[in-house]
Formats: sequence, structure tokens, C-alpha cells
Amino acid sequence: MDHPNYLKRVFFCAFFVLGGATQFSWAQTTANGGRSAFDFLSISPVSRAMGVGEAYIALGDDVGSIYYNPAGLASILTNEFDLTYMSLYQGLNYEYMAFASPLGESFPSFGGVVALSASFIQPGEMQRSNDQGQTIGTFSSGDNVFTLALAKDISPAVHVGMSVKLIQQQIDTVQSSLVDVDGGVVIIPPFNGMRIGIVLKNLGGQSDGYDLPLSLDAGLSYRRYELFSEQDDGAIAVDTSFPIKPIEDPVGMRVGLEYNYKWVGTSATLRTGYKFLDTYLNGVGFTVGAGLGLDFGGTVLFLDYAYAPEDIFGDAHRVSLTTKF
Repeated sequence: MDHPNYLKRVFFCAFFVLGGATQFSWAQTTANGGRSAFDFLSISPVSRAMGVGEAYIALGDDVGSIYYNPAGLASILTNEFDLTYMSLYQGLNYEYMAFASPLGESFPSFGGVVALSASFIQPGEMQRSNDQGQTIGTFSSGDNVFTLALAKDISPAVHVGMSVKLIQQQIDTVQSSLVDVDGGVVIIPPFNGMRIGIVLKNLGGQSDGYDLPLSLDAGLSYRRYELFSEQDDGAIAVDTSFPIKPIEDPVGMRVGLEYNYKWVGTSATLRTGYKFLDTYLNGVGFTVGAGLGLDFGGTVLFLDYAYAPEDIFGDAHRVSLTTKF
């Protein structure tokens, strides 16, 4: 079989199938006039994923998969720890940390990978005013998400994963929280470099009558090694969302590209992506990113950066520091 031509046909069909499904889901959402709660959950804390336009359902194979598709965690072979800082607007900052560890040595009969993450949005103290506009004190607010995930390969071609999230939001004395669940699968077909990802997001999450955006997300990625030399590789990925419960302004499709060049103890990465087909069928976000990896005798350190000029809160810069050990 001519694999390159075959893969071209697969991606050609995938773009049209996923795009058509996206337009259908947009029509369903518009008809239902959906509502969503906890909008801060739409802010991605993963620099690598944002660099490829969040086309990460199938592409993700590291600790960042805990946010997009927990089944991607099953590809992790060593401990991974990630710290991300994001500068938003008007002094609003987003801080995130995640850790993943294979269970093979501790629980050899089960295996799999366990992961934890925590994210915090803390705008700090804000002024409290009365009806006359006079300042009468201050109050605090904040949004937090804590996640526990477990992933396992049930065969060399099928990886499964599930994550449980504790979501908290506070404005002054008003607090709201809920527990939510994601479940996903990654399928690795018999074509070198291809991955298929499917994830059901926000199962049962509801707070004060506002439904979280329950959706079925699907993705396809392909990585080609030795593109221009024996030291590089590149990947293309495409994702889409199929809303099950009505949500506001869903992003329909995401496309991303990633290029890696490696030499002794070092790697450099360039990324770009685009999110399009929103409720008005317009482009909604161009992203770029870059990364640098250094190997210190078995401990690998990655520095990743991503810029999203049309993120949910306007221009956003993400910087992540990840270590594998």
C-alpha cells in the first residue's frame, strides 16, 4: 500500500467529515441558546497544546493530556512535572502545575499512569463599592481546579483514561463548586505515526442550573519522522467538537502543526495552529509557539512558549517549564 497517498486521503476525508459535523453542532447550539458556567475552564494551561491551536486530543502524549484527553497520559514512560505561568489582562494571572508518574514499578499487576494537576486564577484584592460609588473596603475572588487522572494501555493499539475534577469558584462570600469527569481513548492504527483520539468532556457537571459544556471531542494526528534529515520530525493534527448539551460559542475545529529538530542532548521545536468555524463560521484564533529541550544526563528539561492573540481574555502569553525524570 502507498502509505503517503493513503494518509493524504485520510486527512482529506477527516477535514470534511469533522468540519461537517462541526457545522451541524453549531446549528444545534444556536437553536438551543445554551448557557455555560465556569467560563475560566476554557483557558488552556498547556503551552505546547496552545502552540498547535489546541489540536491536542490525539496529538497529546505527555502530562498536558490531563487537560485535553486523559488517555494520552498512557504514553508517558517516565515521571513528568509541569509548571505553567500565563499573563492575562489587568494583572490577572493563571498558574498551573501538573505531575504524572507511571505505576509499573509500584503496581506492576495494574500498570498505567496516574496524574495530578492544579490550576489557580487569583486576581487578588478588589475594591468594594456602595451604591454611591464610594470605596468601602476590599474583597477577594478566585477560581481553582484540581484534577486526578488515571490512564492505561489495554492493548498496544488502545489507550484509555479518566479524570475527575474538583472545580471551585469564589467571588467575595459567594462560592460555587462541583465535581466533574472526563473520559477518553486513544487508538493507534497500524500506520506508523498516526493516532486517533476521542474524549467525552464534562460528564454530569452542573451548578446552580448552569450546565458545563458536555461534548464529544475527536482528533486525528500524524507524525512523520526524518522529514528533511535523520534528526527531525513533524506532526499535523486536527480536532473538532460535537456539543451534546448546548453551550455558548463553541470552537468547531482546530488545526495544528509541530516541527522538532534534535541534536546531541538538545531539541528545538516550532509550532503553529488555528482555531476556526465558530458560531459565525469565522476564524477565531491563530496561535504560535516554540520550545527548547535539554538533556542533563537522563533528566530532560523543556521550556515551552505559546502566544494566542485572540484567546478568551484577549492576548495571552504562556510559558511552561516541564521536566522528565
